[in-house]
Amino acid sequence: MPVFGIASGTDTIARVWDATTGAEVAHITYDYATINDYVFSVSFSPNGKYVVSGGNLSARVWETVTGIEIARITYKESGVNSVTFSPDGKYVVSGADDNTARVWEATTGVEIARMTHDDNVLSVAFSPDGRYIISGSADNTARVWEATTGKEVARMTHDNSVYSVTFSPDGRYVVSRSADNIVHVWMYLPNDLIINACYRVTRNLTRTEWQQYIGNALPYQAVCPNLPIEPEVTPTPIPRLTP
Repeated sequence: MPVFGIASGTDTIARVWDATTGAEVAHITYDYATINDYVFSVSFSPNGKYVVSGGNLSARVWETVTGIEIARITYKESGVNSVTFSPDGKYVVSGADDNTARVWEATTGVEIARMTHDDNVLSVAFSPDGRYIISGSADNTARVWEATTGKEVARMTHDNSVYSVTFSPDGRYVVSRSADNIVHVWMYLPNDLIINACYRVTRNLTRTEWQQYIGNALPYQAVCPNLPIEPEVTPTPIPRLTP
């Protein structure tokens, strides 16, 4: 089974070698001599056929055993800090110093979705089912997005830059680590958040609270079905005056 390694600095060569013999299988050289293109991050595709590498001005997909480049996404004056494949190997997500996380087709480089932070994106990962990605940023947030639309699903705020993020194996939780060495494990799926909230409260929202927090987006209802809800207001009939 091959293992992938990189040499940083002015060498800027990403290499694949055999883990049992140490023999080099393939390598790809970045363009340090002309554009200072370092290699920052690397990852195998799930089937091991391809490798994605993130450099100073680009992210590239190439064949593992030949080193032939398959696709490339180019960044303008920006380093690509983190790259990884989707679980089915069809897509790549890359996080870069232009404040974006991008999802793109692994074999064509065609961009599918783009998500924007307020500072450099330092770490990215796919959920186990490939539906979501998580990104960690120097803007002190970790955010979950829909992979195909780029719609933000959830956000976790730290007190410092978020350097590492990933999903749990069952996809229900995410973990994020910030520069202050604090690690957070958190839920992000709406249904899980509701279930967790219902374990901690003793009643549903009152009508006044519903109007304050939900407004007219949804009709008043029991979010937690096993807990009390404010009853329907029955109007008091106005007595008729007899002449």
